[in-house]
Amino acid sequence: MRKKVKYAVASFLFCVLLIGCGKFFRYILVDDTTSYTRITFHEMYEQENIDVLFVGSSHCYRSFIPEILDEELGANTFNGGTSAQDLDGSYMVIQEAARHHDIKHIYLELYYNVAFDTYKTRKDMTQTYIISDYLNPSLDKVQYLLNASTKEHYSNSFILARRNWSMLFDADYVKNLIIKKGTDAYKNYEYTYVTGESEWYAGKGYVAAQGIVDDWNYFSKQGWNAIILDNISQDWYHSLEDIIAFCDKKGISLTLISAPMSNYQLVAGARNYDEYVELVQNMLEGTNVNYYDFNLCKEEYFPNTSSLFKDADHVNCYGAEVFSHLFADFINGKIGENELFYDSYEEKLKNLQPTVFGISYNDVKNDNEELIRNCRIVSTENDDLEYEISLKPAEGEPYKVQDFSDNGLFTIVPDTHGIITIAYRLSSFPDEVWTVNITY
Repeated sequence: MRKKVKYAVASFLFCVLLIGCGKFFRYILVDDTTSYTRITFHEMYEQENIDVLFVGSSHCYRSFIPEILDEELGANTFNGGTSAQDLDGSYMVIQEAARHHDIKHIYLELYYNVAFDTYKTRKDMTQTYIISDYLNPSLDKVQYLLNASTKEHYSNSFILARRNWSMLFDADYVKNLIIKKGTDAYKNYEYTYVTGESEWYAGKGYVAAQGIVDDWNYFSKQGWNAIILDNISQDWYHSLEDIIAFCDKKGISLTLISAPMSNYQLVAGARNYDEYVELVQNMLEGTNVNYYDFNLCKEEYFPNTSSLFKDADHVNCYGAEVFSHLFADFINGKIGENELFYDSYEEKLKNLQPTVFGISYNDVKNDNEELIRNCRIVSTENDDLEYEISLKPAEGEPYKVQDFSDNGLFTIVPDTHGIITIAYRLSSFPDEVWTVNITY
């Protein structure tokens, strides 16, 4: 009997020592002083109750403002979005939030670009760790980490300090980190460390940004290809099924949504966006879950302007304010579904004034193995739209690439800089010309 007691005590002390050592080394090696999610999940646990939970990737945490939604929905809302949050991460956040709060409704943001991740082939675990590192211990959390990757990542998943083990003997790093973690701001979960000049953590999971894209000044390699639906991973489908089943079991209402993206992003990188919308809708047949895609909003409700965005994907704080009010009005029944949405994104584009949204580019080698930069004008793609293209290089003389033509493809020298001016018109109304300047 004594041996059993001694063995139990020894095992207990060993576990305590192991956990204590792990926390100590995490404290002196893992720099999370600028982590949004450290504060987000601390605040999640601190809520008296969460009535309405939003989950998803950065499209979620940049789009839904709890301060507005609390007042207009008459409920305590919380934004549980995290960067690049895949659906297994959304499921983990949902399970943990539901364990601590009596959640009535969950809104899951379905950004199409997170649908392609296969969990067992992950190389970068950042999107997983920024969730798991700040959730309380649980069997669900263990299962989440085991399923999130292959066993090669397990040591880093469960022993946090090991990820930064090489810094153990860097005295300056350890000293500076201890100083930062010793401040009242860090210990009290203040927003000081996660506030920049143009971006800041604004409470209850929402991250605000002041950056503005002026006059459709998009020049990006993002958005050269269409969505390849066949590449959507089975993990994405399974996690969505798990979320639907969990909410059904717990009696939690679930709604799927897509937050607004710029028309540049949708036309350039999602030229078959309606196929994605249809895929989601077909998946939900036979369930009681609705899907609302706010990229189909009519422009009188969410204006066709780049000034509401910080980049191609994400609204800025001004866009988030417009969208949060709009979302609340829709949920409260002040705006009807047929009134707010087009039937398709194709229909939306046909109703927009002819617009050049920016330029998408792709670097390739020609037959002589020389690198060239292919450029595509991203526009509403009206059948009779014509473009005149001129370049003003930072070095060299300005020159015209082409006179008015329906051709929207051209090439430039890679890694050069300047201004591309695109004048555009409808061939049926040649006297009305619009102009956009794009920095390259």
